[in-house]
Amino acid sequence: MNKNKVFAVLVCLYVLFPLYSQTEITDALGRKFVYKCAAQRVVSLSPAVTEILFAVGAVVVGRTEYCNYPSAVSSVPVVGGFSGATVSVEQIAALKPDVVIVSADMHQRLIPLLEGLGIPAFTVEPRNFDEVYAVIGVLGRLTGREQDAAGVVQTMKTKIEQVQKRVRGKKAPSVFWELYDTPLMTCGGNTFVSEAIQKAGGRNIFEHEKTAWIEVSFEQVLFLNPDWILSGSDHSVTVTANPLWKTVSAVKNNRIAAVDADTVYRYGPRLADAVTALARILHP
Repeated sequence: MNKNKVFAVLVCLYVLFPLYSQTEITDALGRKFVYKCAAQRVVSLSPAVTEILFAVGAVVVGRTEYCNYPSAVSSVPVVGGFSGATVSVEQIAALKPDVVIVSADMHQRLIPLLEGLGIPAFTVEPRNFDEVYAVIGVLGRLTGREQDAAGVVQTMKTKIEQVQKRVRGKKAPSVFWELYDTPLMTCGGNTFVSEAIQKAGGRNIFEHEKTAWIEVSFEQVLFLNPDWILSGSDHSVTVTANPLWKTVSAVKNNRIAAVDADTVYRYGPRLADAVTALARILHP
């Protein structure tokens, strides 16, 4: 092969190599996300995502005002609130991120705005623990922190396995999770809150419901007569409005408790701590 042919082959390899070195990941909306190298500058529009990114050691350059953990996040610039309407695309663009991680449920309207400015957007929206583990792994891949992400997932699984070992064989108390009282709302089975209750050795009385967050009647709760009434720490359970509440097993036995809201409602690494906390309540 003469020098001209060798040169031509090298040029072809140089041009084609980036195409073969690209990595493709499917996001929560089924969109194909293609990238050539790990994201070095990430904007997070979800408190749970922010926790994951910090846990895996990624560089977060922008966050929402609700991203409050870990403490180091306080030095990261704020680009808005959690809803898409409160987020400033201009502020995000000024941070020059390699990618913006957004909620598939909350931020779809932002995607064309971001991508119109040449800013890639990647959506996540896990519904259960397996999907939470998968999201942590994907964010690790996107940021070049795969091993760290695997370590985070393994730590979560180990904590939960320890809880399940302790509660194994014990009777599962029934739980009514009160999300809100006016109207009365709870979580269905297709939520990681319900799954956390199950992993902690309990049983969500509305686990048969496929809708994530549902409105229920007091009569339904009265009929199902839960052993426990639990909630996030952002909500105070009130059972004095209706005197019939006193006939519910959980109320009669003073089994009403709260779990730190940030751990149980966010799908980050601390979700495993929520399982531990729930198990301590249900199986003291």
